[in-house]
Amino acid sequence: MNILNLFAKSYGLLRNYKGIPLWVFTPLRRFIRYWANKLLPLYLRRTAVREGAPKEGVIISLTSFPARIQNVWQVVECMFRQTCRPYKIILWLSRDQFPTRESVPESLRIRENGVFEIRLVDGDIRSHKKYHYAAKEYPDSWIFLIDDDIYYPTDIIERSWRAHIENPRAVIANYGYSIAYDEDGSCLSYSRWKPCHIGAKGKGLFFGSGGGTLLKPSLLYKDLTDIELALKLTPLADDIWLNAMCQLAHLDIVILPYGLPLPVENRGNITLSSVNNGESKNDEQLDRVRRYYSHKIP
Repeated sequence: MNILNLFAKSYGLLRNYKGIPLWVFTPLRRFIRYWANKLLPLYLRRTAVREGAPKEGVIISLTSFPARIQNVWQVVECMFRQTCRPYKIILWLSRDQFPTRESVPESLRIRENGVFEIRLVDGDIRSHKKYHYAAKEYPDSWIFLIDDDIYYPTDIIERSWRAHIENPRAVIANYGYSIAYDEDGSCLSYSRWKPCHIGAKGKGLFFGSGGGTLLKPSLLYKDLTDIELALKLTPLADDIWLNAMCQLAHLDIVILPYGLPLPVENRGNITLSSVNNGESKNDEQLDRVRRYYSHKIP
């Protein structure tokens, strides 16, 4: 097992277990995060990339913004090292933030090759860049969505693809939540949903796309690429939009038993999840989606 997998998979096991107090895991999580962020940049710079035939049709799609961009090269290197190599890796960046290619860090530009490419797009649709442009350009391909601040183990695409073979019309994700309801069937606040890391499958799940999510855009609901509607209902939450498009298409969601994603630390970075959760923005956006699709989403 290489050092990337050692850190990523060890951290993944440190999810919360029922009956075990948090103080047992918290020091271990901090320890692994600290040393991973010290050692993995050195490992990713100095080790060779795995060679092999790419998986035809699997396209990795991600986005970023200035507060995180300096470390995105590490995520790209994790994708270069996959046992199931992607056909393409596309990083979508807004020209509002990166007006020219020269404004993109050299650490990313020097890694462009026949697989990895940087695309500058007009306007800024925020986190929706992660899926929107790939879904429009490659509607019948299998898109693997990732975040720009996670160390991914080298077999995450391979494991996702195996799950896809067993569930050919499902969305395959590597972490998610069980949607919680009260006694009268009303959906409870997002903060009360419980994580599921145990291979759950069904329609009453909510996946976090950035943990590594495999989907085919043409299988999702027809509004997927209606970006004006997406920004009106979910301006800060691409995951809520993606999950709604899966529910409306009646697709199963499969959560693989991966566990906690190991974060790439970006100092001074305000995460989207902290804004959404801390200010209850997720509940507001969930409510807007439910009201708009009230005849189709319970």
